[in-house]
Amino acid sequence: MEYQEIQAFVLISSIVLVSFVFITVYLIVKLKLNDILLKKSEEKLRKFNDSLQTIINEKTVELRKSEKRFKLLYELNEEILDNSPAGIIKYDKNHKVEFANLEIKNIFNLSDIEFTELIKSDIEKVHKFKEIGLQHHFKILSEGKRVVYESNFILANEEKRFVEIKGSSLSEDENFAGAVILINDITESVLAEQKLQQSYAMLRKATGDIIQAMASTSEMRDPYTAGHQQRVANLAMAIAKKMNVSGDQFEGIKFAGIIHDIGKVSVPTDILTRPGKITEMEFAVIKNHSQAGYDILKKIEFPWPIAEIVYQHHERLDGLGYPRGLKGDDIRLEARILSTADVVEAMTSHRPYREALGIDVALAEIEKFKDERYDVDVVNACKSLFESGEFTF
Repeated sequence: MEYQEIQAFVLISSIVLVSFVFITVYLIVKLKLNDILLKKSEEKLRKFNDSLQTIINEKTVELRKSEKRFKLLYELNEEILDNSPAGIIKYDKNHKVEFANLEIKNIFNLSDIEFTELIKSDIEKVHKFKEIGLQHHFKILSEGKRVVYESNFILANEEKRFVEIKGSSLSEDENFAGAVILINDITESVLAEQKLQQSYAMLRKATGDIIQAMASTSEMRDPYTAGHQQRVANLAMAIAKKMNVSGDQFEGIKFAGIIHDIGKVSVPTDILTRPGKITEMEFAVIKNHSQAGYDILKKIEFPWPIAEIVYQHHERLDGLGYPRGLKGDDIRLEARILSTADVVEAMTSHRPYREALGIDVALAEIEKFKDERYDVDVVNACKSLFESGEFTF
């Protein structure tokens, strides 16, 4: 039994020893394999790191180039903004001024200190901007709307300056993020426009004075009808006003009325002033005054179609007028108004060949031939003026 126990012990010891050796060998092999794998991993990691470093270096170079380009672009943009003919202001959502270009300084004649203090200031509290009424538009801009208007202000040297203001809001994630305002100095163009308007007004006055002189010259030959043209013009203007005729059309009626009979300078004075009836031949001579007036006036470049209005003032809607027998809409509205005023004034005034017939007879005449010889709207307006007492000779 003792021998057998020894054998069993030896066998167990051998098995344990073999197992220990096997485990040791296994661990050594595994460690070596791990070491190999670790070295490979380290190599891969090193290569990856080198590759990453290369990429980082390349990107760093690119970034530096981009920074240079961005800086150049920023400087270029800043130069462009500073040389812009329009003043530019940008403020943030808290109404703090973030940017203002040099033109803002020029427009408002700011000192260097004032211009420096403008940046980061509250735009709503800047006095210069209050002078142009900008404070009334901040709320509109904060609502995402645009602003366009004109204003003016007085500089310290009492010079008046005119500006055009345009504002657009900025947004970020659909929230108000500030606004950009453009301010254009339009002083030169406004002053030029004012001078042009003054020159135009002087020209119109000179034209009116010339027309008045022409009217006076023509009436000197016919003392019986002195003042007739002016009275016709006054009634024609009243009718036109009643019909809401305005602008150049109204002015054309006024000046055409003042000289509508200028063509009578071609009619012998003895025919114009002869009492009693005249012959058919003499009447034909008188009727030619519309053509003669047109021939005189057509060579003058008036701002209004005076020559054509004078030419048509004896035409009638039914085509029985003279000198061309025009009908309906072929006759200008100005001439339709003038012809009605001419008839009414003539019938209410004394003539060498008859006494004055009176306003009632004159109004009955145009009412009788309303829509036949005379324009309906013109007749109605004319009658309304006299019946309401708005007009009288």
